Amino acid sequence: MIQFVGAVDKDYEILIKDVFAQYGLASVFIPIDNLSDGTIISLSKEATRELEAKKTTFYNWDLLFSVLGPNDLSTDLERKIIERMKILQAIMNLKIPISKLELHGSIRVKDLSLSARFYSWLFGVKPKEWTHRYVTFHRLDTKFNFVLLVSDGKELHHDTLYHLGVGVESKDKVVEFYQSAIENGFYVEKKPRTTWRGTPLHELWLKDPDGTLIEIYSRLTREELEGMPLNKEPIELV
Repeated sequence: MIQFVGAVDKDYEILIKDVFAQYGLASVFIPIDNLSDGTIISLSKEATRELEAKKTTFYNWDLLFSVLGPNDLSTDLERKIIERMKILQAIMNLKIPISKLELHGSIRVKDLSLSARFYSWLFGVKPKEWTHRYVTFHRLDTKFNFVLLVSDGKELHHDTLYHLGVGVESKDKVVEFYQSAIENGFYVEKKPRTTWRGTPLHELWLKDPDGTLIEIYSRLTREELEGMPLNKEPIELV
């Protein structure tokens, strides 16, 4: 039984339950205090905060009724519910091994030295090792390693990899990265700003020497979230 929490219009309640029933999933809308073991989905930010405070395991769908950026053109709520529900079905019975993980990524670049300079700056650490074909970065504090590899004449595409993101401590640190990017001559795609749609963030967008988008971001504090404007338009930070 799927347990939904969070206040929504009655018509939406009926639509969600009908869609889940079509795909063989029983569901119920239930007060947080009456939850039982099983799959729990939050449909409102208020419910999300309460579940987090209770340290309850749940799936966060509190953006179901939101417009997620300029490319989210669909107004078909049923289609959005179906696509979310299909992901839920895909992961519900998944057997996940428990392991201590290290995150690793690798991208091809045209100019190894230019990219080594940029990513040393971005990651805050100089390469651990390099050859004429690759450069390797390690950050032991984040269990992260990243490799730059020469392109070998291959065409570099930017449609599949949307962007790389680096989270930092605060709004001030995002602005500091911007000022440092200017000082070092790196390309700024979008100046620092606070955005409210989707996940509220203080964010800065750059491009690496090959044109790959890089997002430097900081999550908002509770006090900063309370200052969200009614129109949710971005606020420039510089």
